[in-house]
Amino acid sequence: MRAPEFDDPEILRAILESLQTGVYLVDRERRIVLWNAGAERITGYLRQDVLGRCCRDDMLVHCDEKNNIVCGTGCPLAGTMRDGQPREAMFYLRHRGGYRIPVVVRAVPIRNRHGSIIGAAESFDVQRFVAADRRQGLGHASHIDAVTGVFNFEFTQAQLREHITSFAEKPIPFGLLCIQIDHLDQLKSTRGAEACAAIMAVVAQTLRNSLRGTDLVGRWEADQFVAIAANCNGVELQKVAERLANVVSCSSIPWWGDQLSSTVSMGGTIIKPDDSVESIVERAEKSLTQSLEKGGSITLVE
Repeated sequence: MRAPEFDDPEILRAILESLQTGVYLVDRERRIVLWNAGAERITGYLRQDVLGRCCRDDMLVHCDEKNNIVCGTGCPLAGTMRDGQPREAMFYLRHRGGYRIPVVVRAVPIRNRHGSIIGAAESFDVQRFVAADRRQGLGHASHIDAVTGVFNFEFTQAQLREHITSFAEKPIPFGLLCIQIDHLDQLKSTRGAEACAAIMAVVAQTLRNSLRGTDLVGRWEADQFVAIAANCNGVELQKVAERLANVVSCSSIPWWGDQLSSTVSMGGTIIKPDDSVESIVERAEKSLTQSLEKGGSITLVE
């Protein structure tokens, strides 16, 4: 027999609030009627920002790794309310800060006592192939770039040198990507230095969140980052690069009434015997140059 106190809706609400998992409930029109503390923590949106709004409004804007927005016909909540079947998928939601976060989404229907579907519930957890969460513990604050929040040039260079040394001892290949934000100078001339810094931070955090726990991203030059992708060959590195580029292009931030977004161009290479920091970076930068010469927003891995 169920304890009668568990019929108290306030107890059930308190349980939802205590979860680290993000949970929100919508009605048949997909208006948000509940938004728990876990959802606030993961997305940056407070409940007063979202209650009463439609989940398809310009907030989380889920996309997949191929840059397809799924808040329309592909929305798991809409599908679950349509056929009553639970769904699970991996998407990238847009944080209030503009950057993308990979999440595992689960949608289930909500039924009344007569069995009719009256809404749906979505729960979501961060997909932990996030690179920096584990590796940031290696670094001191002096290793972090103040503008972008990822590793700075000095620490990134030291990590690349360490990877090269490890490869000489145990030849497990890794890839290096040089990543450049497209048209940053144009953005600076039209929107100013603060807009540039904001876009750089969004791109950096999206890259950081979209890499595996064994990978690393750091700032390299004013408008460039490098990413070290562990244990991969050229085909796999190309797939990583394309996924990163697609997810970055889905990211955006509000800026004085407009939405600012960006794309990136990438060049990459795989470690070779007798490589040095200089030689592997030179090859990756050459590949990036070829990408830019083709018009940008292109990923090339030699």
